[in-house]
Amino acid sequence: MNFERFLINKEPDFKGRMIDEIWDFSDIQIEVNHDFIQIIFPLNKKSQSSFHGYYLDNDHLVNELKKNSQIKENILKSSKWFLSFLKRNSHWQSRYDHNQLRITRIIECLRLLVGDDEADSFYKSVLELCKGSKINKATLEFWKNA
Repeated sequence: MNFERFLINKEPDFKGRMIDEIWDFSDIQIEVNHDFIQIIFPLNKKSQSSFHGYYLDNDHLVNELKKNSQIKENILKSSKWFLSFLKRNSHWQSRYDHNQLRITRIIECLRLLVGDDEADSFYKSVLELCKGSKINKATLEFWKNA
């Protein structure tokens, strides 16, 4: 899979989906599909939660993605899209939910490919959403350190 072409909406992911098709997912599709998050928020390490094995496997690729303003814009758009999902739903504000792992990934991806300001902004927005919730301290630490 070509991350660069996928992230600028010029080529589908490994399942034939364009990024804008993923942005059109319903809340149910977001909740039940577990193979898109690693693609729209790629990291330079393998995922423990995904079996497809796609990740940013070399520094050159990471640097190329960081230089591309359209990719940065689309990753930022993806983060806002996912934040909207979180705003519309509260089930993730429990002691444990798989969306909490997704939040960690998004913060890490923003920090890696877009910038610290954008990562910090997403993190702060999530904290605002979960005030008074039962999210466990370990998860809050992962987000803080992402």
